[in-house]
Amino acid sequence: MNAWIETPEGNKIAVESDCYLGRAQSNTVCLHSRLASRRHAHIHCQNSEAGTEYWLADLGSGNGTLRNGKRITIPCRLKSGDSISILDEVFVFRAESPIDTRQSITADPVTIKLRTAKQCWLLMVDIKNFTSLSNNLDTDSLSLKVGTWIRQCRDTIESNGGIVDKFLGDALFAYWNQGELAAEQIGLVLKSLFALQQGRDPDFRIVLNFGPVTMEGSEGGADNVSGPEVIRTFRMEKVCSRLALDSIVSDPASEGLAGIISSTPLGNHTLDGFSGSHSMNTMIVP
Repeated sequence: MNAWIETPEGNKIAVESDCYLGRAQSNTVCLHSRLASRRHAHIHCQNSEAGTEYWLADLGSGNGTLRNGKRITIPCRLKSGDSISILDEVFVFRAESPIDTRQSITADPVTIKLRTAKQCWLLMVDIKNFTSLSNNLDTDSLSLKVGTWIRQCRDTIESNGGIVDKFLGDALFAYWNQGELAAEQIGLVLKSLFALQQGRDPDFRIVLNFGPVTMEGSEGGADNVSGPEVIRTFRMEKVCSRLALDSIVSDPASEGLAGIISSTPLGNHTLDGFSGSHSMNTMIVP
């Protein structure tokens, strides 16, 4: 096991790509308290330049999730030895030395990294003005609001074939491999996100791109996406924020969704780290 949770009874439960904690029997870790939510919290495994990371997120539970005695309001990175408290149950997160995701493909077969190039749809959703939001809400209210939003976004994405690749504090980054149904699935996700967006609770923006990425992962494990188009997606979010828009979409993504989601041109904009100017669009809420 590269990472695991130690239970109050001293048992070790492996943390794979996704580990759910909650009252329902379908969770990786079943909580005993009747006051726990059916799906209470989630540990997400994700790759970074430094290696494999594990992030803890509350899923909008009424009674919250504590890391080292403090209620979390947004997803946070776990370190080995951190405590996770849910009501009267306390778990300890343990991890071996960080796994370097940049290993050579000549590494031991157990940890070999497989790299392929694919066309992917790239989606980022992030909360607007999070600092202001956090200053105006108490910790419990903020945790409930953000956790519920994370759960709603993640459920919408995953129920329509998407893969949540990263937690980024107050944002989620997900992708779809290009396929026959991908555009239709993304259209359904966008319509659901548009509906959620109209409530402004919390207010958030939607960023969509399409292009070639590098897929990297262990054989049989989850893939991690990287490359210039991933970075472009993050830079597009900055433009969306600067223009105070609800959504921004690249030309390739807009063309790929023709007939499914309408968009209107925003003209050309510069992107940090990219030369020239880049044509952008904003999506029209159906």
